[in-house]
Amino acid sequence: MNKTKMIVLILMIFSSICFAQVVNGDTLTVDGKKILKVWGTHSERGYAYGYLMAENIKEVFEGYILGSLFFNNATLYTNTRNYFIDNFEVEQKYINESVAMINGIQAAGVSIFCSVLNRDLDEIDILLSNSIVDIAALYEGNFTNRFGCSSFSSWGQNTIQNPELNGQLVITRNMDWTPHPTLLDNHLLIVQFPSEPDEISWLSFTFAGMLGALSAINENGVAAFMNMGNNNYHPNLNTFHPIFLTIRNGIEANDYNGDSQIDPYDIADAISDKYQLSGSIVHSTDETFGIVVECNNENGVEIRDDSDNTIIPEEHLAATNHFRKLYTSVYCYRYANISDSLNANSLMNVERSWNLLGGAAGINTNLHTIEFAPTLNLIKWSTAQTGIPAYQLEPTVFDSQELFTLNVSADPDFQQQFSITSSYPNPFYSSTTISFSVSQIFPFANLEIYNIKGQKIKTLECGKSLSTIADGVSYSISWDGTDNNGNSVVSGVYLYRFETKYESECGKLILLR
Repeated sequence: MNKTKMIVLILMIFSSICFAQVVNGDTLTVDGKKILKVWGTHSERGYAYGYLMAENIKEVFEGYILGSLFFNNATLYTNTRNYFIDNFEVEQKYINESVAMINGIQAAGVSIFCSVLNRDLDEIDILLSNSIVDIAALYEGNFTNRFGCSSFSSWGQNTIQNPELNGQLVITRNMDWTPHPTLLDNHLLIVQFPSEPDEISWLSFTFAGMLGALSAINENGVAAFMNMGNNNYHPNLNTFHPIFLTIRNGIEANDYNGDSQIDPYDIADAISDKYQLSGSIVHSTDETFGIVVECNNENGVEIRDDSDNTIIPEEHLAATNHFRKLYTSVYCYRYANISDSLNANSLMNVERSWNLLGGAAGINTNLHTIEFAPTLNLIKWSTAQTGIPAYQLEPTVFDSQELFTLNVSADPDFQQQFSITSSYPNPFYSSTTISFSVSQIFPFANLEIYNIKGQKIKTLECGKSLSTIADGVSYSISWDGTDNNGNSVVSGVYLYRFETKYESECGKLILLR
């Protein structure tokens, strides 16, 4: 290879390393619960999600979606995937987000190859995973008995005597799903900070790999909690839309229906604008009132409010897995238990709301219990453990304002300033020292060394090699010309990348032996 070609090759590899996509995300753990914050465009958020949760996403897909729901039957899964491709349509933004998630998984070093399917996973697999409750209509016996859920909300005269709520709303929700070990290991609270001007921040109580809104709250205090319906008859074959993404359309939009109000009717109109395959019951609230949106393939959409109550007092709403307006209501013991409790005592406070739902509707397959009081900025969340449903466990208490606060280092408009103060000696014979200064300490900071083929040969942790300077923090670390196995590398050109969670900076080293 001549000298010119060698230089071009080095520059190409150098560019591919240095211009790797920034990860617009951060993770933390509170009381053992994983929280992921992502920001930017749909693609940037999808990439960060995939990158930071790569192993978990792969585990949920292979262990639960493919392993539990499809019994590791590649033919059954492929047939369902083909049905999804032929009959469902999703917005380009969600396709972009799913593609970026796959790219993020790969960038994190996790293989996307699936041995059961004998191929790499792709964006269709991500979107199909987010359509599991829709696909339930195709496999009534296998799927629908796995999904449950219940919720109830109280406001007005029922909360006016409570000095905390003072007439404002509180809602408690039991998310009942299969207590599969993979799901129990992958509870996730994800907070999204969109950069699109027509979208607002929102959060989702979910599992790794889920993009849609199963249990969601936006920054304006609108909540949407989805339950399965009891009628999935689907005689109308039109182009379908996954209900999780439909709800996300309403919860993430900055005033979805354009009526100058961000409220539960944004959720209702988002559902009305799409065509469903299976039956869903969506309980949506803001700080002052609630509605229940009932929909399925056969009868379309009905909105139920407290004026439709027959056995439950007004200014309360309850939802389980049984339609009460879309179809003639049938008996549900959980709904009846909630009714009995409210008719015995209609007054409500935060503590009673939590305890009442657990006592009246708590079941062994309860994976998440969530409580939200918008005017108090109060969110409670408990997650099931092996053999213990969520409602029986002490919840973690969050301040919603804190959850919807993005640290300055994670702000989409924040640009971390790097300064490469030295790389000396360079060229070098036995070792060289590389120094950087940044404006703050990061959760991690690594120095990675690559050969001219673009192969990473050495990772050096920089966290312990820092000192405080006037404008921030100085990192300094030495490389002795060895790889991760301790073997000396040959003479030549090497590239280095200093990386934090938010940025990276690259340079070139020349080793002479």
